Amino acid sequence: MYADLENSHRFVTLFYSEYDPQNHTLRYANAAHNPPLLWSKQEKKIVRLDTEGMLIGLQANSEYEDHCIELKSNDVILYYTDGLTDAVNRNNQRFEEDNLHTCFDYACQNYDTADDILNYIFQEIEAFIGVGHKNTDDMTLIVAKFNPNDYIDCISN
Repeated sequence: MYADLENSHRFVTLFYSEYDPQNHTLRYANAAHNPPLLWSKQEKKIVRLDTEGMLIGLQANSEYEDHCIELKSNDVILYYTDGLTDAVNRNNQRFEEDNLHTCFDYACQNYDTADDILNYIFQEIEAFIGVGHKNTDDMTLIVAKFNPNDYIDCISN
């Protein structure tokens, strides 16, 4: 992958995670992508899922750190692209990560499903941007709510 990217003079960000249903753990690594947010139901707080790792395609033989966390019942993970935090309103203000944290925290405390959490966050971003105002960057969002006795409720847009 490095050789292809080097020849094209491009780079890639990537966040990789995999869930182990046997022990309820999520292992993850980050290559300079927006780190997903984990809302801990038990602690009622948000944790950034981040590790050390540079952009893919900048340096051959790059090494990437990985971490592992145990998910608890009703924990929620928010995966997103920078189109959300870079969304601009009519006053040329960016939505920023602080606003995303606030929306995500509120949604996790007030909505029961991944679908409702996702819809609330998109409504808040759309209200911030304003009617008729368009942004050119993609806005991708995945919300996954963990329930060890059932399944992971996951929705994306």
